[in-house]
Amino acid sequence: MKAVRIHEFGGPEKVRLEDIPIPKVTRGKALVRIRAAGVNPVDWAVREQIYNPKGADRVPLTLGQDFAGLIEKIGAGSKTPLREGDEVFGEVFGSFAEFALVPLKHLVKKPASLDWKIAAALPMPALTAWQAIVDTAGARPGMRFLIHGASGGVGSFAAQFARWKGAEVAATASEASAAWLRSLGVDPVIDYQRERFEEKVREVDVVLDPLGGETQARSFGVLKRGGMLINLIEDIDEDAAKKAGVRTVDFGMEYDVEDLEQIAALVAQGLIEPHISKVLPLDQARQALDLNQQGKSHGKVVLEV
Repeated sequence: MKAVRIHEFGGPEKVRLEDIPIPKVTRGKALVRIRAAGVNPVDWAVREQIYNPKGADRVPLTLGQDFAGLIEKIGAGSKTPLREGDEVFGEVFGSFAEFALVPLKHLVKKPASLDWKIAAALPMPALTAWQAIVDTAGARPGMRFLIHGASGGVGSFAAQFARWKGAEVAATASEASAAWLRSLGVDPVIDYQRERFEEKVREVDVVLDPLGGETQARSFGVLKRGGMLINLIEDIDEDAAKKAGVRTVDFGMEYDVEDLEQIAALVAQGLIEPHISKVLPLDQARQALDLNQQGKSHGKVVLEV
């Protein structure tokens, strides 16, 4: 089978498309024929040895995590309501390939109305946004959010979940995504390259910050006292937070099949839409990773397998 692999950790030049054996199916797992794979920052972070949890901590390594595909075979003796031929999606390390071996308990049935690319765009960014906006922040009518990086994978879902819950949303984003965000009811949409968000918004209840650094430092000033900053990437400046009188959350997503089922149902109903900006073939995985890493995708990049 074809797979996007690295044999050393490092930059884009380490990525190559190779032929490797199809994995052997074992009890409790399913062999999934991958039809599409979502590209996330974690994928190039794994490649560069910035983020390497168990399963992505040694080479040679097949890249990728989010996927949608078809169950080709279920391990003998497995207990599961799933059947061979079922359309599924979810997360597993090694999704940039024609096949992947996935624990059955991690698979979610794909609603029939969702195509492969949409399903593959959901798992990591949508779960992160859901658990940050719905579970942690408790979005509801009357709340005001500032979503940084709202044209990206996590930010675009976060803005939609907050709006779905009836909250007001302001966002920083690239100009290329401004019209799409405004169509969701996001107001104002602030071009981070030309405008200062602290001059456009104030007294917000929650800031979602996937950027850290200067953005985090400036964000404390737009939060109302008692507000919340949810940080996705860096250490939080607790002294600055205390001075501003705000709460902070050092956030980490947990993979949750039930959450993913709820999200998929909303997408199937047309209430939430992945912001897919580019679809590339598997053999252009290196270019897809570069677009994501350089912030040039202006939305979600998906590989079609």
